[in-house]
Amino acid sequence: MKHTLTRLVVALLEYLLGFLALAVFAAVAFSAGAPTDERLIGAFKLGAVLAAVELAVLWARAAPANRLIVGANAWLLAGGLAAFTEQWWWLKGYQHLGETSLFLSMLGVGIIATAFTPTGFVATDGPRRKVVLASLAMLLAVGLAAMVSVQFRGDVKWAAVLPVIALSWLNRLLVQAVRKGWP
Repeated sequence: MKHTLTRLVVALLEYLLGFLALAVFAAVAFSAGAPTDERLIGAFKLGAVLAAVELAVLWARAAPANRLIVGANAWLLAGGLAAFTEQWWWLKGYQHLGETSLFLSMLGVGIIATAFTPTGFVATDGPRRKVVLASLAMLLAVGLAAMVSVQFRGDVKWAAVLPVIALSWLNRLLVQAVRKGWP
């Protein structure tokens, strides 16, 4: 029981620290209700800096980086780069897509990781067939999250926060399934 509780606490801390840049972005952007252009620009600039630090830490570790965090940080880096270089067309694209742009970034990272890395989208070692099956399940889930974000566009809780949390926990379950020999 104590071992399970310790693993749960570690998992929660990794999750919170892993999505720190995204959480800071959301806090800055939505600090006073609907985000203004100025708050979004500031949030992307700050989020991009934190995302770069997070990615550096993730790649310094021996374990494969969580692909959902990589996707979220890639999204923040692209938005931050656009904000720093005044590429308003890119930020307008993000604005047009809403929360869905975040999931499209995660989907892109997932497709690349599944196709070109031995640990796949789920970022775990295991038999290639099982890693690919788990990664395909994650790709499907991210696609569903993107559809949910379209449906609930503008409601950050339902369009982004809850789907990201669900994806994070699904990823953990799939990693455990691969390690234990599923299916």
